[in-house]
Order: sequence, then structure tokens, then C-alpha cells
Amino acid sequence: MLKGKIKSYNPQNAFGFITQDSGEDDLFFFKNAFPEDQYGTIQVGKPVEYVVVAGQKGPQAAKAHVIED
Repeated sequence: MLKGKIKSYNPQNAFGFITQDSGEDDLFFFKNAFPEDQYGTIQVGKPVEYVVVAGQKGPQAAKAHVIED
């Protein structure tokens, strides 16, 4: 799995961006990329693990979860 940190998140629209540790471009994610029990832990600056999948408008994060610092 790849690692990064949540750069931004808009809970009203249920999406955000991840800054990738690899230095590649920021990665889009939908809230449902995370397990339902982690929805409350999606916060700016939190470290995450994820995989990259092809979305309708380009790469996006999937199978994501917040990890402990």
C-alpha cells in the first residue's frame, strides 16, 4: 500500500485530496474510499494508506484507511 497524508477534506461534499509520500501529484479521494467506521477520523494532516485506481477523471485513492502516527 502507498502512504500519504490528508491534504484537504470537505465533509459536506464527501471528497478530498491526499498528499502522496512518493512526491507524485495530490490524489483525489471520495469518503467511501475509507471504511465506514473511519469516516469520523478523516481529518487534514492524518496519515493514510491507500491504493490507486482509475477513476472517471483520472487516478484516485481506494481501499484507504487512516493509520496511527
